[in-house]
Amino acid sequence: MVLITLLLRPPLAVIGPLLNSIRIDLGLSSAEVGVLTSIPVLCFGIGAFAGPRLLKRFGLFGSFTAILVVVTLTLATRAWFGFGYLLLATIALGIGIALSNVLFPTLILAEFPTSVPKMTAVYTTLLSVFAAGAAGLAFPMASMLGGWRAELTWLAVPGVLAILTWRFTANLTQVSASVESKVNTARNLWNHPLAWSLAAFFGLQSANFYVLLNWMPSMLISEGMTPVAAGGVLAFMSSVGVPVGLLLTANLKRLAARSTLLVAAISVVTATGMAMLALGPVWVWVASVFIGVGLSSSFPLSLALIGMKGGSQANTTSLSAIAQGMGYLIAAASVFLAGWLESYVGSWFPVMLALVIASLAQAFAGIFAAKHRPIE
Repeated sequence: MVLITLLLRPPLAVIGPLLNSIRIDLGLSSAEVGVLTSIPVLCFGIGAFAGPRLLKRFGLFGSFTAILVVVTLTLATRAWFGFGYLLLATIALGIGIALSNVLFPTLILAEFPTSVPKMTAVYTTLLSVFAAGAAGLAFPMASMLGGWRAELTWLAVPGVLAILTWRFTANLTQVSASVESKVNTARNLWNHPLAWSLAAFFGLQSANFYVLLNWMPSMLISEGMTPVAAGGVLAFMSSVGVPVGLLLTANLKRLAARSTLLVAAISVVTATGMAMLALGPVWVWVASVFIGVGLSSSFPLSLALIGMKGGSQANTTSLSAIAQGMGYLIAAASVFLAGWLESYVGSWFPVMLALVIASLAQAFAGIFAAKHRPIE
């Protein structure tokens, strides 16, 4: 579980701190940089829709085996054959991570059937910790290893270890046949207002996270920070809220009755941090605390709302695919538009203002979803 989680965020978190080096070395235009940063999140959306079908066709063991092989191969080769191959490898990587995102809750259910809340808390915490570590170490590691290509390549090592570990330790004895057979028996939820409110909440909080993951170092560098310092701020932002997110996730059952209040509070905290970030580098560390707490809380809460409102295994799988699929498409568009807006206006301020608005908008979507009754 730890090794698989190592493949889900670090390959993306290292790009932001190294983006200027990649842009200069490959001679990329602003449009090409925008495509490179938004493609993985776009693939998250597209790949999420394929998760239930993959599970039904190949089962959990076969699905994760294929995912791990594809992700590891792309990580080992993506930096060495020019921009065209980097883009294709990024697409394959994004789809592989997307499928892992959708299937990981089923993996937790299979391997830890009596500890699902606890292991979900571990999973979301590991995502934040590994993203923070990768962002903070990206530039120093690239300098030590001799460049961004080597830095991107060494991330394949956990993939090799994950393949070997998965092959010899995966038990999956708790998976009932009905988990896979029920995938296609869920209600058609595409016209359900709850599905779209969850997609909006998941999408807006994902947009905030991935816009900052990809562009925050560039924002800070444009204000005079060094690449090392900018990567350090991103790492701090990604990690400072981890204890709060862990505490929230571990106590979700107790807090279920107050989910509406939680959604509103988390959204306001995030918006406050975004507003501080827009005020300039003098507020960057304080802003990072607010943003980190908000983002580290909104992600597990969005997953919890999906689980609480699904009503059954089949509906939860369908609801998860819709919410994550459409949500990541929203996030992908946001990442691309953020880069385009900065290149068009010549300033990151409009982007930061848009993030404030997105943080407040997610509150309305989340409150609607929290108040809605579970699907029957």
